[in-house]
Amino acid sequence: MKKTMKKIVAAVSAGAVLCSSLAVSNLLSSSTLTAVASESIADQTKVGTLGIGGGGFVSGIVTGKNAMYARTDVGGAYRYDYEKKEWVQLMDDLDETERGFLSIDAMCIDPTDDNTIYLLCGCGYFSDARTAIFRSRDGGETFDQIDVTDLIQVHGNGYGRQCGEAIAVDPDNPNIIYCGGDATAGNSGLIMSEDGGDTWKSVKGYGDLGLFTYEINWPSWTEHKVLSTAEAYDKNANGVAAVQIQNGKVYVATSVKGVTNVHVADVGSDDFQPLSEELPTDCFPSRINVDADGNLLITYVAGLAFDGSNGGAYRYDVTNNTVTDISPRPKGQNAAIGAVVSDKNDANKLVATSCGLWWSQLSHDVGEDWSKVPNGDLIFRSEDGGKTWYTMQHGCSGEGAWGTKSADYLDTNGYSWIDGFAVHWSGAIVMDPENPDKVLVTSGNGVFACDDIWAELPQFYFDPKGIEEVVALDMVSVPGGNPYSAIGDYDGFEHISKEETVQNRPTIGSTKAIAYCPANPLVMVRASESNNTCYYTLDGGDNWTELPGCNYSGGKAAITQLEDGSYRIFRTTDGKAAYTDDFGATWKECSGTKGSKELFLQVDAENPQYVYGYTAQYNSYYFYSKPKPDFEDAHYVFMVSDDYGATFTSQDICMYDECDVANRIGYLGEGEMVLGAGWYGAYHVTDYGKNVEKLDSVFYCKTIGYGAPEEAGGVNTLYMYGKPQESDVEGVYRSTDAGKTWVLINSEHLYGGTGNGNFLVGDMNEFGTVYMSTVGCGIVYMQSAAGSVDPKPTTTTTTTTTTTETGETTTTTETTTETGETTTTVETTTETGETTTTTSDVVTTTSDTTPIVTVEPGNDDLIGDVNVDGKVDLTDAICMNKYLAGQMELGEQAMRNANCYQDGTPTVDEADGNALISFVIMLITELPEQVTLE
Repeated sequence: MKKTMKKIVAAVSAGAVLCSSLAVSNLLSSSTLTAVASESIADQTKVGTLGIGGGGFVSGIVTGKNAMYARTDVGGAYRYDYEKKEWVQLMDDLDETERGFLSIDAMCIDPTDDNTIYLLCGCGYFSDARTAIFRSRDGGETFDQIDVTDLIQVHGNGYGRQCGEAIAVDPDNPNIIYCGGDATAGNSGLIMSEDGGDTWKSVKGYGDLGLFTYEINWPSWTEHKVLSTAEAYDKNANGVAAVQIQNGKVYVATSVKGVTNVHVADVGSDDFQPLSEELPTDCFPSRINVDADGNLLITYVAGLAFDGSNGGAYRYDVTNNTVTDISPRPKGQNAAIGAVVSDKNDANKLVATSCGLWWSQLSHDVGEDWSKVPNGDLIFRSEDGGKTWYTMQHGCSGEGAWGTKSADYLDTNGYSWIDGFAVHWSGAIVMDPENPDKVLVTSGNGVFACDDIWAELPQFYFDPKGIEEVVALDMVSVPGGNPYSAIGDYDGFEHISKEETVQNRPTIGSTKAIAYCPANPLVMVRASESNNTCYYTLDGGDNWTELPGCNYSGGKAAITQLEDGSYRIFRTTDGKAAYTDDFGATWKECSGTKGSKELFLQVDAENPQYVYGYTAQYNSYYFYSKPKPDFEDAHYVFMVSDDYGATFTSQDICMYDECDVANRIGYLGEGEMVLGAGWYGAYHVTDYGKNVEKLDSVFYCKTIGYGAPEEAGGVNTLYMYGKPQESDVEGVYRSTDAGKTWVLINSEHLYGGTGNGNFLVGDMNEFGTVYMSTVGCGIVYMQSAAGSVDPKPTTTTTTTTTTTETGETTTTTETTTETGETTTTVETTTETGETTTTTSDVVTTTSDTTPIVTVEPGNDDLIGDVNVDGKVDLTDAICMNKYLAGQMELGEQAMRNANCYQDGTPTVDEADGNALISFVIMLITELPEQVTLE
């Protein structure tokens, strides 16, 4: 079931304008229109993540009285389930428009209630850089979302994300909350709520300290101005590093050097003062924790990008206002400390972690071959309040490579892929509130734990169960075999089952492509994301051999079998492809390919001499000569080769919407496939590319994939992330009839959408199972219940468009049921320009003038809801802009909703666009904007 999400607009003052002068607000109209897919089997679909374990940066853990929560930089937030001994994802219900909220910059627990939590969410390059506070009062089962973009902005995947926590609840009055940002669009980087997070205001006294001295563009490619503590968005712009509230005082640490960077004020006061002149100013503050006696434990690092060369740890006595240096390492000698925490019942028992030291760590017995030892951070413990420290270096003696072990080898704990990787980027360490002998430390690859921290020889082990954070970049399901993935950082895996995986070895780091030969699925290839490294296998992955010689890096891969039984292996890059027939001894460039985006190749499984290519052409420099890109600047390109991929012929398909490229091919059978085209829908290709027709059954297709047919011998099953019709909900749909009809299989557990890999890969051995990439939540699987079938009868829609020489376009839409009975006919006449481009039976019409469409009001109108998703927000303004620019069409309901400026003429034009933007940035408070013309 989809979690309840209430969206609240915080009390704000400044208008934050980002992309195309659109405000980054997230508003709901007072009325709601619920759009539901016409057919759904979502209640019969099991959704989960494939078991890999970790694979991404866990940037913080916070503890309550009997609870633990973890945050990640791109993979959402988790609650620890003590009964099952695993982490539970709390943000699986975010859709594509909200994927930026999977970057959690800070989090806190209400000290009086373990179930009340606050997450500070935002990403600088996703979701229009919106910043929101997610509040839950039931342990993350449901959330309220409060937009604070116009006050502060954060980048949860930016510099200093391991610092924290920059949000805190007053233990004496839980309605009082302080929260800090990386940048401010208002007059202070610190904001405050006095009503439990419903409304927020800037804390002027903190702003008056003058620590946010730089005015920068946020994000860097926009003209949106903010104040920052650093000179660039992608430098050290971390703003408020940590907030702590204790005994009526609020303590704020700021990511600046050279000046006082920790300040204090009475709760509710604007009078912020330096905490102590004895605290260092030559390093960045990392965290402020509180020990069992109520004193502050403040840590420092040399740099926000994991520079461990300097730093330290200090205890601040809140009663005597004195500072004691408790640093585990000497000042200036690799002294960076991410965090220090005390036993909740004994302030003398402390544990700490370095941050960015890159010291050798043993993960197994390497004998004398120390080249196999990875580097990472150190763990420290003290039983006398920090006077003396015991250094624990996993498998080594304190400061050297040889000698008696100070901690036992890192136990993989069943996650074999972690062998050879170190604990690193450790910005947080905590003690389990239910077990004072257990500590957990965050790492760039997950979470590590130790159950016996006070033992003579503590045992550390990898403990990410439930946290799935790999960034999947490619995947295949091998007929008769297993699924294989290619992921960022950690190569990829063979997925033996939903829970069991084996890493592809030898590893090549971030891997961009994996492919198999349809004629012989045991023959496979995988390729690096960042260089020209490739490996191939002839035995299904038991043995991999390096494939030398190709000059391409990144891109995708493919394999076909030639007439003589040998193999042709392809590697692609942006708009280009090359092949080798001799396992890398020689390479040749494919001729006839086009495009500027990543080229995807698909080998025809029934006729291997045919190879298909799909990508987009985009001229990013169009703005030098024109206000917006036209068809020549931005369009999809489909390519066909009938000589095993040596030469290709190409044809342009439709406009490219400048979003994530939907360049996957939904292969149906010999010579037949479906191509996704983003907001321009999808296209059905038959007869090896000779026929290309637009599918009227698809409104939006972010990506498409295929899997095993419903019945043996039938067409492959299609899977699509998008919307069949404008009124449908965003989600994952499947089709068993070549895209004529669609059924919803998942709209409630989307994990932020398809992310970097942008794929849906159907299982070729099990009908109804499909795998989806994500931004940073691992690989999602959707598995339909055994025997589930698509609902019948089905409904199909056919659209016929006729364009006259005068520019008048008549569109007739017929909706028919399985019996062929026509139920609805809608005829619309639109004034257009005279430019008509026809390519291979596909007609694309561009207009030199703003479209003017007459619409009549209806009973179901939600004014401003241009994308008909039941709410009015930034995405509606974007759709309005695209419509006015002639880049997308709107349906009948959308046109009625778009009539935001009612001046007595039922038209949709720029005045309606201006009214909608004014509402989104709160210059006006209601829609429609009604004007009487004299």
